Amino acid sequence: MNTASRARNAARRQSATQRTNDAMKTTIFFDLDGTLADTDADIRGAWKAALADLGIVCPNFDRDFVAGPTLEEMAFKLIPGCTDAMAQSIREGFGRHYDGDGFPATAEYPGVLDAVRELKARGARAYIATNKRFLGARAMAVRFGWFDVFDGLYTGDMHKDDPIGKLSKDRLLALAMRETGAAAADCAMVGDTLGDFTAAEANGIDSIGVAWGYGRPDELAHATRIARSPADIIDFALSGRIRP
Repeated sequence: MNTASRARNAARRQSATQRTNDAMKTTIFFDLDGTLADTDADIRGAWKAALADLGIVCPNFDRDFVAGPTLEEMAFKLIPGCTDAMAQSIREGFGRHYDGDGFPATAEYPGVLDAVRELKARGARAYIATNKRFLGARAMAVRFGWFDVFDGLYTGDMHKDDPIGKLSKDRLLALAMRETGAAAADCAMVGDTLGDFTAAEANGIDSIGVAWGYGRPDELAHATRIARSPADIIDFALSGRIRP
């Protein structure tokens, strides 16, 4: 192959690489529960302990509980006649039991953190955006070393004591996009339940539903694309081929 041919081939490769980089999603938000890690057993245990402390009987807890929605959403779903004060008491009790137990039954989903590292190596930014309480999410991130991988952590209650107040998932995602300076076209939300996908839609960004989480098939149907493996997240995000 002569010099001119090698140069043309190199230019084509560079052009293809540039097209890929132009198309890739450069800011990616990851849900936590059911997306990064299987947290269900520890969450259920802390919930049951908090309810027991308050003398609240919830006979259908094991059937109806889902990790992922906010604590308050679940309290009103699980407990007939639940009040704001009751939900707050559950929140406080849950925190006492959950934050300091070391998360003994929580396990990272295999390959997901490797996918995040690969995306970071290709130039993307990655953030955790979760309904989880800030104290619990931060403790878990420290426990598993996630602050060495992710660029930041956003939780729905991280501003509960200032004028911004507590945030729904769509408002949390809007805040994260604003603070990171990310344009909607450059973003993707990776999650497992309906709230992740509706939050993405509300902010005009694509979503990737993970098949290994807690979301039902009808919830995953609201995602732009479904990842059957962590490798799919890399493929969708790097190629920009999120929309079918």
